[in-house]
Amino acid sequence: MNTNNLIFAPGNYVPISEFIRLDGTSAFFEFPIRRDVLETLIGKDEPIKVAICSNECIAYAEVLRVDTNKGLVRIESGKAGIYAIVATGQRNAFPIVTNWNAALNEGRGGHQSGGTDGIGMLRLNEQSGNREVELSTLRDNDPSNPYYYRTEAYALFAGEEDGQFFPTPAYERYIGETYSLVRVTDEAALKLSNETLKLTGYPLIVRPTDVEPEQLVGRPAFQLIHGCIAGRGEHRSMVSYIVPPFWTPAPEKRYPALFSGFYDQNENVFSTVGPPLLNVLGQTLLDTGKGVVGIIWNGGGSFGTRTIQGSVYDNLDDLFRTAIERYAVDGEAIVTVGGSRGGITSLVAAGNPNSAVYLVRYAICYNVPLSFGEPLKEMANPTCPVFWRVICEDTGYKDAWQPGWTDPEGRSAVDLFLLTLLGTSDSSLIASELSAASERIIRSLKAKGTQVWLTHGTHDAFTSSWLAYEWVGRARRNGVQVRHEIGYRFGHNNCTNPFDSAKTCLESLLTGEPIVLEGTRHYRRASEDPDKWELAERFLPLRQPVFLEGPKVAVKGLPILVILYGEPGMEYRLTLLPLSGSKPKVDLLEGKMESLEGYDETFSFVKSVQLVPGELAPGEYVYELQFRRPGTACWEKAVMHAPHPGFEGRATLEVIEEMPNFSSDEWLEKTMKYAIGWGLSEA
Repeated sequence: MNTNNLIFAPGNYVPISEFIRLDGTSAFFEFPIRRDVLETLIGKDEPIKVAICSNECIAYAEVLRVDTNKGLVRIESGKAGIYAIVATGQRNAFPIVTNWNAALNEGRGGHQSGGTDGIGMLRLNEQSGNREVELSTLRDNDPSNPYYYRTEAYALFAGEEDGQFFPTPAYERYIGETYSLVRVTDEAALKLSNETLKLTGYPLIVRPTDVEPEQLVGRPAFQLIHGCIAGRGEHRSMVSYIVPPFWTPAPEKRYPALFSGFYDQNENVFSTVGPPLLNVLGQTLLDTGKGVVGIIWNGGGSFGTRTIQGSVYDNLDDLFRTAIERYAVDGEAIVTVGGSRGGITSLVAAGNPNSAVYLVRYAICYNVPLSFGEPLKEMANPTCPVFWRVICEDTGYKDAWQPGWTDPEGRSAVDLFLLTLLGTSDSSLIASELSAASERIIRSLKAKGTQVWLTHGTHDAFTSSWLAYEWVGRARRNGVQVRHEIGYRFGHNNCTNPFDSAKTCLESLLTGEPIVLEGTRHYRRASEDPDKWELAERFLPLRQPVFLEGPKVAVKGLPILVILYGEPGMEYRLTLLPLSGSKPKVDLLEGKMESLEGYDETFSFVKSVQLVPGELAPGEYVYELQFRRPGTACWEKAVMHAPHPGFEGRATLEVIEEMPNFSSDEWLEKTMKYAIGWGLSEA
């Protein structure tokens, strides 16, 4: 235990106050506690105590007085230490469930419902108190081993309990489907409760997976039902539910739901998704006086999946059926929210084809990789520097990034990647039926009347911007209401807050005041200060801002992807100028943009996949962009900003001869910053 942090674990008692450090100089202290919390506990004859952590020892004492009229609890405080008021009649279900038992499969571990072991750990940093995840033992570091994960040490896949051995993920075979990789310390779990309590005055109680709904009724707390299994078939997943204070299953009381899915379930709940989702549930309760049920899902696995495999749809039906039948969710009042893989999850949950179980009213989708299928083949190059790392992670092969690599069955890295995620590498089938951007999903969104809030950043290190523009245009043509937000130079980051957007949509459902998601909104950095790059301001451009997505580093003999964005009728010339020496300049792009069918009439782009020109000798070159907008006489050399925060000067391209490891940390550090790629931007 570390008393440098305020949070300590008082056994499995539930703290109903904040943790406070007292120096022992005052004989008494009064804790402010919500009146309705105190009244309920007293009404249920559930005692409260004070927990004291001093000199790394925890002790408990009786409180001196409880004043329910003022919401105060008086204690003796003559001893220096950290204090908290705890409810002893309700207990947290500690340790946190992982559904992993390390002793199974001859010590390689495996799924076991109720298991609490882990391959890694989610804990609080001893000095800062911030959350941190340690999972270093999962990845293999032996150069002679071709596999990305330590599958010889861990039985990561379903089916291995029957004596089989699988070295890599495959279609419908992913890491962490029904278990979590990380064990959560009690203190890390209590941090989530403490944050919720600071905001609302209500704690978060961790309940066991098998808790019956009647045991949840009327509690003065948010309650987390954690580690549940979703799915009734062969392929299942992991889900958790959060019910609001004073929850009731009464027939006249139905709750809207806020749903989000991401990666590993324990990391989702206690680190990446749980805190912002609970913040929305709490703020909405404070602002409207009405509760919302939260749902957090692992999307079918921790690694190896992007939540687009076929089984996700039955799993979604099952988890929402449970929410409706057990937790009183209104099946036609659901908001989904997420970014990156979570954005995919939000979109496929909303567009679940043929589902008659639930209806998503608003889908909040940020920085969605819409590239699966044919576009992926052109993006697996230095312009999207993260993509080879993603391919190695999901296929399970360390060397899948190498040009010309094939797996033992002769499949290319891109084909194997698509097979692992979607079960096929058929681009036409992926585009029409299987991907998150598919025609089938769009038709389903239209049929259900779901509105979509789609936000993306230019210069995304994972994907190209034109895919978002294309999807928005296609969805609108098919009758889907879409609000499109563009964050210039924000990369794989948010120019607005997705959970704030979700709160707006939830309040619409709770108040009955409809909102219409439409139009296109533009955002830019509010400051060029490198410490403030995440701050955004909305602006109204007179014309489509010009920007370029291109590589920061290129390798002789390998292809690069160059994409220039502007407006129809704009003439352009993109040139590389040598920084030094007598090397010649090289023209990369030149021409005139055309009107594009299916896109907004004010928007256009050109893209080119080309081998690094032979005349580009190794060295550094400056990107020089000139353009002439329609109706103007002069060519412009506008001030162009490089995407990376803190970068000063003109954007350059470095040409190298030696092949780097495209999946390495060194490569990513060199080519991106905060998941922001490279190029130029007028905004």
